[in-house]
Amino acid sequence: MNKNFKLLLAGQMASQVGDKFHMIALAFWVLETTGSSGKMGMVLAAFLVPSLVLGFFSGSFVDRYSRKKIIVGTDLVRGLVLMGFVWLFMANEMNLGLIIGLQVILSASAAFFDPSIPAMIPQIVGKDSLARANAMHQAANSAALIGGAALGGMAVAGLGYEWIFFLNGMSFLISAGFESFIKIYPGRNPGTKNSLGSDIKAGYLYLLGSPSLVVILFMVMVIHFFVGAIEVFMPVIADHFLDNGPKTLGFFQAALGSGTLVMSLLLSRSSLGGTKKTALFSSVMAMGCLQAVTFFLPGSGSVQKIGFILCFFFWGCAMIRAAVSFKTLIQALTKNEYAGRVFALAATIGNGSIPAAMIFFGLLLDKSDFQKLFSLSGLILAGLGLTFLILFKKENK
Repeated sequence: MNKNFKLLLAGQMASQVGDKFHMIALAFWVLETTGSSGKMGMVLAAFLVPSLVLGFFSGSFVDRYSRKKIIVGTDLVRGLVLMGFVWLFMANEMNLGLIIGLQVILSASAAFFDPSIPAMIPQIVGKDSLARANAMHQAANSAALIGGAALGGMAVAGLGYEWIFFLNGMSFLISAGFESFIKIYPGRNPGTKNSLGSDIKAGYLYLLGSPSLVVILFMVMVIHFFVGAIEVFMPVIADHFLDNGPKTLGFFQAALGSGTLVMSLLLSRSSLGGTKKTALFSSVMAMGCLQAVTFFLPGSGSVQKIGFILCFFFWGCAMIRAAVSFKTLIQALTKNEYAGRVFALAATIGNGSIPAAMIFFGLLLDKSDFQKLFSLSGLILAGLGLTFLILFKKENK
C-alpha cells in the first residue's frame, strides 16, 4: 500500500463505522418516536431515492472536476450537517421531516462521493495492483460494517442519539482530514469545455460503444439483484427454524459478513486467479450453485441450519470475488476521463436492483416454498454465469 491509498482506506474506515452507527440509531429513533415501520421505510427510502436519481448524471461532475475535492467536499458537507443535527437533538427540535431532510442531504452527497472513489483508485495505485487495491478497499469496508454493526446497538443504548450523530459527524470530518492529504496522479482530471448535457450524452455513447462494459454492467445489476434477494430470504429461512429465529438470522448475517471479509482479505494478498472476466462469471456461477444445493439439505434441524450458514458464508466469498472482478474490469476498460460516469451508472444500476429484488422476492415468498424458490433462483443465477462464461471463452478462442 502506498501512502495515498493508506489515507483513502483510513478515511473510509472512519466514515463507514460512523455510518453504521447512524443507520442503527436512525431506525430505533423513528420506531420509538412514531411507532410506525412505514415511516421508518420512508426514512430509509429518503436515503436511497436521491442517490439513484442523481446517479444518472453525477458521474459527469466526477469527470469534470477534481475527484479529490469532490470526496473531501462531500465528507465535509456530511460532517457539518450532522453536527447541526446534533444541536437540534440537544434542543429537542428534532422531528421526522428534519430527519428525512438529513437523509436526502446524505444521499445526494453519496451520489457524488461513491463513484469518485473507484474512479480515483487507478490514479493512486498502479495498473497491476488494481485488483488487490479493490480487495483491500472492500476488506476495509467489510471490517467497518461488521464492527459497526456489532458495536452500533450497544452505542445507541449506552450513549444516546445525540452522541451517535456527533460520532458520525466526526467520522466524516476525520475522513475528510485523511483524504485532504491524498496526492492524485495525474493531479487533476483532463477537464472539458463541453456543456454538462453534452458530457452526460458522451458518457452514455462511450458506454454503449463498449460491449464489454455493457456486459459487465449487466452483471453488476444481476449481482446486486441477488444480494437484495438474499436479504429477503435470510429472515424467512431463519423463521423456519422454530427454536430461535432472530438468533438464527444473526448467525446467517454474521456468516455472510464473515465470508465477504475473509475473501476480501485473501484477494488483498493474492490475485483473482485466471482472467478477470473468468473470475467474474465463475463467481456468479458459484453463487447460484451454492443456493441450488441447499434444496438437498435434510429436514429443518441443526444439519439444515449449519448447511445454510455455510451457504451464506461461501456465498459472501463468491459475491466479493465477483465485486472485486467487476470493479477492476471497469477500471481497466474505461478511460480515466469517463470513469466517473461509468461508475456512477454502475452504482445507480446496482443500488436500484436491490430494492427491486426485495419487492419481487418478497411477493413470491408469500406464495412459494422458500427452499424451492431459493434453489430455483440459484439455478437461474448459475445459468447466467455459465452462459456468459461460455460466450467469453468462445470470444477469446
